[in-house]
Amino acid sequence: MSAAAMDTASLPASSSPMLQLVPANDTEFVQSSIMNAPSWKGPLNLDDYLEREAHLRKTDLNRHGGITAWILVDTVHPPSQKGTRRILASCETLRKRALVARKDGPAVETISHGIGSVYCPEAYRGRGYAQRMLTELAHILDTWQQREGEKGDFTVLWSDIGKQFYARRGWTVYPSTHISLSPRSDSDRSQHGVSVQLLSPGDLEELCRNDEILLKSAMAKPTSPDVHVRVALIPDVVTMQWHHAREEFLGMKLCKRYPSRKGALAKTTDGRRAWCVWTRTFGATPQENLLNILRLVVEGEEAIGHTSLEAAMNKYDEATETAIAAILEAAQLEASNWGMTSVQVWNPSPLTVTAAKKVEPSSVIVDRDDESLASLRWHGEILPASTRVDWIANEKYAWC
Repeated sequence: MSAAAMDTASLPASSSPMLQLVPANDTEFVQSSIMNAPSWKGPLNLDDYLEREAHLRKTDLNRHGGITAWILVDTVHPPSQKGTRRILASCETLRKRALVARKDGPAVETISHGIGSVYCPEAYRGRGYAQRMLTELAHILDTWQQREGEKGDFTVLWSDIGKQFYARRGWTVYPSTHISLSPRSDSDRSQHGVSVQLLSPGDLEELCRNDEILLKSAMAKPTSPDVHVRVALIPDVVTMQWHHAREEFLGMKLCKRYPSRKGALAKTTDGRRAWCVWTRTFGATPQENLLNILRLVVEGEEAIGHTSLEAAMNKYDEATETAIAAILEAAQLEASNWGMTSVQVWNPSPLTVTAAKKVEPSSVIVDRDDESLASLRWHGEILPASTRVDWIANEKYAWC
């Protein structure tokens, strides 16, 4: 019998009480990254992928316990001489600032977690280890990194394996749509009559602070009777910097270029600002390279980030549409400059869709059903059956 066969022959049942989900040590963190590299490294080789993961751990979002690598292990087997254990399944959680507003109450800041890099080694698949890991993780995240004696409210993840697997374990699928725009050359620029400022890294802190104030204000407003709780991940500057650390690393590794432009801002005719923050996503092939809009904001437009057509149209005016169209066109120009195949806006509001059709009339909303499916698990109090949790600003910035 081969060593591999002997290894799998000794595997425990997924229901074994000796299985435990534990934080990985530094060596095991690297070990789990090596294991999941074929799924998550994209265009990078293994060494560069490990370097990128180490680079991201140094960002403000991930430092000081902001990221935790989890591994499912069999406690029957002691650690090796290197201090590592056999990893049956693994994942990561990122600590995120969040807002929760209960029925007609104010938005209160709390801690949430995003779950990513869920992985089970191929030789161990089909044995229920990933399911066991997520069951254990759900219980741990009830209180993980919360104030003593308090329970967390919600966690999120993005499924790349369809709608059923995570939903059966408590993470409900939420709207997961996007609109795509083609790259646009400078010679094809439209005349919107609006000047556009391209954003640098130093512009983001003030805009993100303002966005947080607007988001809290919007969440404090009365909502429909069937919404018991509204939640949002805060689009703060450290979140944007985490995304930009990814694109900067890949931009330098793959293109020998630093992506200095981080978004675009335009003013409406009455002086309100509209802006978007973007990031370049480098796929496994050049055809998968995208410019993703992380967050789109219009001052005074509470409908931005919501999906209610009625709410959006109550606030609609041509100046708003023109400003959004101008910053979307700036994104198209940037996509062309970097050889990206498209610009994507996740879960666009009706106003954003209207503006997108102004710059590209053929654009349509795509409803994703098998990848990047936004999913949320409510960890808080038991809610009435007739009510729901509304996820506000369910946009690309929240992804991890």
